[in-house]
Amino acid sequence: MDIVAIERVSFDSFRKKLEQIVSWADNTSLSPSDMRIEKEWIEGRTLAASLNIPLRTLQSLRESGKLSFSTVGKKVYYKVAEVQKLLDSGRIKVTTKE
Repeated sequence: MDIVAIERVSFDSFRKKLEQIVSWADNTSLSPSDMRIEKEWIEGRTLAASLNIPLRTLQSLRESGKLSFSTVGKKVYYKVAEVQKLLDSGRIKVTTKE
């Protein structure tokens, strides 16, 4: 184990900055309402896999305006409620894997 000696002033400065970071992290943590986002949106690959449809089908639905979406970087996200409405309307046929 190495022991590092530093001046008291430097240590106190470091400690103060660390406390500020911890305080900031505590104040900016996700609230339960922020975590709700995960339940409202689903990533395209996950959606395609769960519906057993190709990604191209989702792209066609986006292009035709039948399904709105948001992109973050290179990932495409869909509103779960809107996907459910589309399923209920019968515009997407879900097949089961055998």
